[in-house]
Amino acid sequence: MKEHERLKLVRKTLNQTQLEFSEALDIKQGSYSDVERGKAGISSALIKHLIRKFNVNPIWLIEGDGNMFIEQHQITSLSNFSESVNNEAKTKESSELDSQLEQALLQQKALSAIDDIIDFLK
Repeated sequence: MKEHERLKLVRKTLNQTQLEFSEALDIKQGSYSDVERGKAGISSALIKHLIRKFNVNPIWLIEGDGNMFIEQHQITSLSNFSESVNNEAKTKESSELDSQLEQALLQQKALSAIDDIIDFLK
């Protein structure tokens, strides 16, 4: 699946018309239609709007890897996540904690990569 096909899938998943979606992304409907049909590329400004307005995962959009949307728990700060892990540490076994900490580190890397993409797009 190509980028423009994934973009169309995002719009359809959100149950929006091209007009509704293009207005939300601050782009003319005709220009958006060209992008969705693959006649024009996806600009960095469009990617930035997709991330900020709809939590679209830019890695999924560009490469097709991962989830379509950035999950809310990935957007929260690592300190909040660490606090919840510490609270659960009192009742969970060590092996479960190791798994959660490993997951937290992976999420931290993902957040860092997303931050780098957003900084790049600025």
